[in-house]
Order: sequence, then C-alpha cells, then structure tokens
Amino acid sequence: MCLLSESRKLKIELPVYVVEEIEHYCKNNNQKRNAFLNQAVKYYLKELKKEEVRNHLRDGYKKMAGLNQQLADEGLSSECHSYLCYEQRLVECEKIESKKG
Repeated sequence: MCLLSESRKLKIELPVYVVEEIEHYCKNNNQKRNAFLNQAVKYYLKELKKEEVRNHLRDGYKKMAGLNQQLADEGLSSECHSYLCYEQRLVECEKIESKKG
C-alpha cells in the first residue's frame, strides 16, 4: 500500500482543448493542476468501481431470473389451488344452507 506522502510522476498526453479546460478550471477555482488531476483520477477510479459493482449485481439478477420466475410460478399455482379449495367449500356451504332453508 502506498503512503500518502509517496508519489510518482507520470507523463501523459492530453488533447489541447482538455488541457485548456483543466487550466481554465484551475485558474477560476484557485486550484493547482496537479491537485485537480489527482482528484479527477481518484473520482474516475471510484466511479469505475461503482460501475463494476452495478454490472456484477445486474449479472447476478439475470442469473437468478429463472429461479425467481420458477418460485413465482410455484407460489401462483399454490395460491390457485388454495383458491379452488376455498370456492369448493363455499359451494358446499351454499348447498347445505339451501337444504336447511
């Protein structure tokens, strides 16, 4: 793990318009270019990690879709069976009531 005081120099090439935007931002916000780029890279890496987690979760949900559908179908069929039993009992009760009356 790298200590906060440790650093390395990197040589990067950026399009002129990007450098101009960075310099304009830094000038208007009284910020050093190096600090700005450091924050920008950290932010970008953090967003990449978030996207990785989102993709992993999305893949997991897709893998579970079949099982979830199966469980939902089983629940629906058991509910239908319970409903049919309930209706049969209602019919039987109505028959008994009609014989009494």
